Amino acid sequence: MVKIAFLSHLDWNLYLFRLSWMKALKNEGFDVYAIIPEGKYCDKLREAGIKVMNYRMNRRSLNPLSAISTIYAVYKIFKRERFNIVYTFTIKPNVYGAIAGWMTGIPVIVNCVTGLGYLYIGNTLKVKLLRFLSRILYSLAFRIADRVIFQNEDDFKELLSLFDTQKAIIISGTGVDTCFFSTENANIEHVEEVRKELGISEANIVVTVVARLLKSKGILEFLQMARELHRRHEETVFLVVGGEYDGSPDSIPLETLKEYGEVSFIKFLGERDDVREILFVTDIYVLPSYYREGIPRTVLEAMSMGKPVVTTDAPGCKETVVDGENGFLVPPKDVNALADAVERLLCDAELRMKMGIKGRKMVLERFSDEIITRRIIEVSKMLVKEYSWNLGV
Repeated sequence: MVKIAFLSHLDWNLYLFRLSWMKALKNEGFDVYAIIPEGKYCDKLREAGIKVMNYRMNRRSLNPLSAISTIYAVYKIFKRERFNIVYTFTIKPNVYGAIAGWMTGIPVIVNCVTGLGYLYIGNTLKVKLLRFLSRILYSLAFRIADRVIFQNEDDFKELLSLFDTQKAIIISGTGVDTCFFSTENANIEHVEEVRKELGISEANIVVTVVARLLKSKGILEFLQMARELHRRHEETVFLVVGGEYDGSPDSIPLETLKEYGEVSFIKFLGERDDVREILFVTDIYVLPSYYREGIPRTVLEAMSMGKPVVTTDAPGCKETVVDGENGFLVPPKDVNALADAVERLLCDAELRMKMGIKGRKMVLERFSDEIITRRIIEVSKMLVKEYSWNLGV
């Protein structure tokens, strides 16, 4: 039996975004493992039939000794388990997994680039130095890896000088469960509870963003837009769903959030496990991100729920919207353009409905869980066939 491991620095990264892949591969006869730091989703993965192995990692540390310690921890797991194929996600696991895999002779290593993040948009000296370092590390990892999976063309083009492009595969995102994220399957009783909790009536128009509260996710632009539009559309309610300040330089200070939170028409909901029901009561979904996204999952979930989308023409985001069809694309950091696009939808219920229908259709045709998972299975089977001489199975 072919042993496949998924290496990540976050337990929720695998549970929320890759569980369908792992379960599908298990159903295809692969022996599937999750290698992650300890977290609350580890038991959930085990309950889903995935074998879980833990290692320690300091996510924020740039200390080389910490990196060496993490590589050694992964090395020990790889050496003991002798996996045939290892998928790695995000920059540190991509690098650490590639090095540990090379040291232990893992036959097939697949680096997955799920967006380039804040390092590829900032211009401070520190960010530029870290971006330079990241390119060195990517180059090392890609040299070792047998395949590199990108989620969009922009990220591929950004890094293509660092590796043999014949290794590249582009798969559009992680997929979205279109059965779960559908208005037909939402919990209507809970939808009514959400309406009551938030004080939303049938007269309100609801505009929502779901994202970590980072500057690069466009949260400040969303809040500025909300203030501007509420002057002309008092019936509009703006929902912000996502975790608060985490200490990173890109986080929005709590004082700023408190300032905006003093008005009744902007509601900060924090992290929620009922995003589907929140999207059900949403009329317009907005993600003003200029963060280097892979393919933003929250946008796909909103589209799957039949909601029109306003997002930026930044890498990753622009893959999800055909401008004027299922939503609007606006320039990053342009509050006026953002407000204009949202206002067009505020004033036209029929347009909202038409764009929502087209968005749902687009997800079903390009971004559904079934389509993306099928692609991962195809890639895995292709790798087994290509490297059968070295897999020992």
